[in-house]
Amino acid sequence: MGRTRDLAPLFLPLMPAVAALPAIGRPSGRSVLWAGAAALAGVAALGWGARPLNVAVALAGVLAVTALVRAAARRGRRQETKIACLGRLAQVTQAAVLPRPPEWVGGVRLEARYLAATPGATVGGDICGAERTPFGVRLLIGDVSGKGLDVVATAAETLHIWRELAHHEPSLAGIALRMDTSVTRIHHREGFVTALLINVHDDGRIELLNCGHPPPLLIRAGRAQWLDGLDATAPLGLMRMVADRCPTTVVRPAPGDWLLLCTDGVAECRNQDGEFYPLAERLTSLCGHEPTVVLDTLEADLARHRDSRARDDAMLLLMRPLEQQHTS
Repeated sequence: MGRTRDLAPLFLPLMPAVAALPAIGRPSGRSVLWAGAAALAGVAALGWGARPLNVAVALAGVLAVTALVRAAARRGRRQETKIACLGRLAQVTQAAVLPRPPEWVGGVRLEARYLAATPGATVGGDICGAERTPFGVRLLIGDVSGKGLDVVATAAETLHIWRELAHHEPSLAGIALRMDTSVTRIHHREGFVTALLINVHDDGRIELLNCGHPPPLLIRAGRAQWLDGLDATAPLGLMRMVADRCPTTVVRPAPGDWLLLCTDGVAECRNQDGEFYPLAERLTSLCGHEPTVVLDTLEADLARHRDSRARDDAMLLLMRPLEQQHTS
């Protein structure tokens, strides 16, 4: 009894801290109640024979702290629920506004990844699309200039315009020129869209039109390298500066070939020391792996490599004609 009385002045003031222990992590209602009960038991044990005022102060502190931690736990759970709902809403918004291409379109195998400049974001200024059309499988990857929510709206409208044109315009040059007019109208001559337009013809030819966009990487025989000889024109919205010049390039893929399309956020990704991400070298080291593994690895690499102070949206689109897969 005397021993307990001696310890009371030392440990009674610590009982509210015991009740507060669940707040260190992610408290649940049960853990808060257990901690409060343990603190009350401590007050009861140490308060036997102690001064009533000290016991009352410790008891009041335990009850107050327990109530506060329990209220904070409830607010935390409500916040987590709200964040989860917002995350599901963002996914629905992404699917509706800027949907990613399916795994198969016509005879083309596709795999896409998107890394937003803003952590947690699911939509931005990078766009991609794939459509089976009377002219073959048509693909688009592009990057809308600017920042903010206006860019998302412009990106969605640009993608919608491309989808309509892809089904009705016979040539890539025709698509580019009509998109150029639309982008100029949308941006009011102040912005532009870099884009790579691709037509995979039924005979296996791959036709490309580069509108100021990074060229694709050709993956062939276990090696990845930037595609040479791809003549580029001005971005969409700026073609008036080059007199509407729209040169196209035709590539005849060999069995087993892949093409990796990307946006500036990948091609120009730098770390804090200003070093570019070695995309071709890293992609070469991943040759032979499944497309999902390749893009999962590149996505994780890019997230680690890029400078957090100078981030840009980044998109990867890996494509391979099904016909080539059957003959490899």
